[in-house]
Amino acid sequence: MVGGFSDAIISMLNLNNRDAISTPSDGPGLAITEPVWKVLIYDQLGQDIISPLLKVNDLRENGVTVHMPLFSDRQPIPDVPAIYFIQPTAENIRRLADDFSRHIYESYYINFSYSIPRPLLEDLAAATVKAGVAAQIAQVYDQYLNFVCLEPNLFSLQLDNSYRILNDPTSSDSSIEGLTDRIVASLFSALVTMGVVPVIRAPRGNAAAQVATKLNSRLRDHVMNARAELDSPAGMNLTRPDMKLNRVVIYVSGGKYVALVHPTVKLTNVQSRKKKGAKSDEKCSILTSMTSSGVRTPFRKKVDPKASTFPEDVDTEINRYKSDVAEVTRACGVDSLDQLDPNDFGANARGLSVAIKRLPELTERKRILDMHMKIATNLFKTIQDRHLDQFFSMEEAIGKQTKATILEALKDPKKLPEDKMRLFIMFYLSVEDVSKDDFAEYEAALTEAGCNVAALHYVKQIRAFFKMTAMSNVAPAPQSTASDFFGKVTSIGSKFTDHLKDAGVAGSFDHLISGVKNLLPTRKDLPATRIVESVMDGVGGEVDDYLYLDPKLGRDSNAGKQPKNRTVFQDALVFVVGGGNYLEYQNLVEHSQRSPGQKKRIVYGSTELLTAKGFMEQLEALGTSGKQ
Repeated sequence: MVGGFSDAIISMLNLNNRDAISTPSDGPGLAITEPVWKVLIYDQLGQDIISPLLKVNDLRENGVTVHMPLFSDRQPIPDVPAIYFIQPTAENIRRLADDFSRHIYESYYINFSYSIPRPLLEDLAAATVKAGVAAQIAQVYDQYLNFVCLEPNLFSLQLDNSYRILNDPTSSDSSIEGLTDRIVASLFSALVTMGVVPVIRAPRGNAAAQVATKLNSRLRDHVMNARAELDSPAGMNLTRPDMKLNRVVIYVSGGKYVALVHPTVKLTNVQSRKKKGAKSDEKCSILTSMTSSGVRTPFRKKVDPKASTFPEDVDTEINRYKSDVAEVTRACGVDSLDQLDPNDFGANARGLSVAIKRLPELTERKRILDMHMKIATNLFKTIQDRHLDQFFSMEEAIGKQTKATILEALKDPKKLPEDKMRLFIMFYLSVEDVSKDDFAEYEAALTEAGCNVAALHYVKQIRAFFKMTAMSNVAPAPQSTASDFFGKVTSIGSKFTDHLKDAGVAGSFDHLISGVKNLLPTRKDLPATRIVESVMDGVGGEVDDYLYLDPKLGRDSNAGKQPKNRTVFQDALVFVVGGGNYLEYQNLVEHSQRSPGQKKRIVYGSTELLTAKGFMEQLEALGTSGKQ
């Protein structure tokens, strides 16, 4: 997915010239035609969209010499063209009109992240005429890029509090309608970018069904349009689980690198951009660069559960970096890169020329490796401080926990309230029955521990209406020895020692590693993965009652019913209405990689990427709202 998405961005940066897109051999993010030097102007969404895909150097290679936010204090640069990448909102149109009136650029290439409504298009035209810049408006494009692609097969709509809005009884019909319309518009953009018209499957009677029906209608209208440019491959399926499908997984302590870092280290692309003293070329998403499948990671191996663990990758990268540095220093006759003298034109001039060419690349690789080491150091310390290895061991056998073991964990003063609440909600949703007296005792223990029990009240209400599938009842598949973050963590233990000393945990490193090994997760297919497998393989079962919508067929041709002749799909876009998480995404990736025969391709998206803490905050709001 990233390939088509980054291609769209590269094309936009080259004035929507598709011929400027590089081939894989050209390297990522490069223009293959002579770039036109220009200015890039973006709003917040535009910045969020571009930052995971391109760095400042990539912008420069595509002719962007200056890039600035739309509402920054910008001075006139009258002799260069300007590319705008903004949302079609009234506020942004007014800002555009202000730029027109000041004549601050030579020409204007306006790119909207999604389709501009006709009233706003008329406002834009009126502002153009009023400012007398009609001849300077070179392009106006709807880019259909209103979603954020974080990894090759992962995207988010970044719609905060989507679960709360869709499930809050106090939410107005207009707010729910507005949110579903935004979801549909963003999903339509994702499908346009991918160039597919999928079959849509969704559970009936919830927000996912509402979104699926609206999306089907929009896709059908688009397909019927003679100008439609979407392809219609036979193997693409859009499966739309709802967050009500299974809420247990959101509370699990992830056993994979990103699944652990996302909720524990608390790094986001916004924080990485705004960090004081950060260099401009660090604007790419840190979460993106942390994964072995990320766009900006130095570990560019294809995602493979048998060969792409983070410890293995960082170990390989460190050794490769040392080898490359040794080669350069040996050619120059020095002991380290610091000893290189660019003014030395003696016998080692040829080696010095090679060193100067390779120095920027080596410096960047060292910076990224250092970043990962610092992140991993923080991660290990957090695991130790919060006793996450103990929580994970309990979660792996949550259905087998007893009242005594749960109460012991809830009353442990060393554990954080949010972790205690997360553990108990998992337990509560995974067991068949909890008596009224036992529940009161659990609630008292949580209250005494400082937990906000409003979330628990909401979970108690909905538990009566939705039968939860206990994760402990999932039959484990054959385990893999190298698909998790900690599988070979001891292989890089020595490399963390210096950093751990600075962090104050070096003395207990061996003990910490032994505890972390408990975070090795049993290979399980999560509920969303099992549903996707059923849909893609056409095996029926639980998904038989799902809506079946094919936009390529007539309006009343199927009425949402599954056809008798089942289709097997090799590609699927799984979208979770209400919020997804990294653990679910990685579970789907691993499933697709170990599927027998032709490997499946699964793209995962959600309204937002949630942590357990973020999801509980929404549940707390729902529990508080339910009391009013």
